[in-house]
Amino acid sequence: MMETPGHTPQDITTMVSTSEGIVAFTHLWWSASGPAEDPLASDPSALHRNRARVLEIAGLIVPGHGAPFKPSAETPR
Repeated sequence: MMETPGHTPQDITTMVSTSEGIVAFTHLWWSASGPAEDPLASDPSALHRNRARVLEIAGLIVPGHGAPFKPSAETPR
């Protein structure tokens, strides 16, 4: 578990190691397509910092809303 404030001050991301890599269960993204700027973020700067941290580790993101996705160059950071 990783503290990842941004959407809310108390948010966490749960990282799970699988045979296919690290999966992140997080509310840092709503879906694969964004929004790039979370309109409800309590701390947008922290949100973007923590997105970058998660993207350094995870090969699959399970967002707060929407289907799981593999990060790409288009993934909002």
